[in-house]
Amino acid sequence: MRSEFSYPSSLSRREVAELAGTSLSAVNKAIEQKVVRARRRGGRALLSAEDVAALTLLRETRIALPVTVKRRVAEWARSRPSPGDTLELDGALVVRASSEVAEAAEAARRYVSMRERLVESDPKVRGGEPVIAGTRVPVRGLARQIELGETREVLREDYPFLPEEAFDLAPLWARSHRRQGRPPRPWADAGRAVDDSGA
Repeated sequence: MRSEFSYPSSLSRREVAELAGTSLSAVNKAIEQKVVRARRRGGRALLSAEDVAALTLLRETRIALPVTVKRRVAEWARSRPSPGDTLELDGALVVRASSEVAEAAEAARRYVSMRERLVESDPKVRGGEPVIAGTRVPVRGLARQIELGETREVLREDYPFLPEEAFDLAPLWARSHRRQGRPPRPWADAGRAVDDSGA
């Protein structure tokens, strides 16, 4: 069964922010200014891998550009320029595509492909929690182990049945698909003392 998080060849705003190395507010602003074209589906704004390239290029410019210029740069970035290609905006301003822009777009396309193949959610498996396809291994659980510093060798021993790509996908997927609901409240339980006296 397909995951509720799956949208073929589309990326959520958080996924784009992670892949482009920018903030969620920068992605939201780009959508608001119509620098990137978000498609709406089920109340969610969805973007493409080419939008990751556009936002990566805009992040690399490191100067404030007018919205109309940002739109031109983003449109050019979506056309998949080769590293070294240039866009002359006027006599004094030239934008050059770096290898990082092409790599960001390729990473986004690879991520979408892995997400479609490896993440599934089925109410009959772990209550619908997203898992690695064909297993009962939660994506967030695998990501947490990686985040805590577990080595890839140990993880391969623990999960020999997982495809190698799952170890690359899990951390990025977990960062861009945070758990919903009430956040933990460690301060609420801090005042309660545990009674070990047995009385």
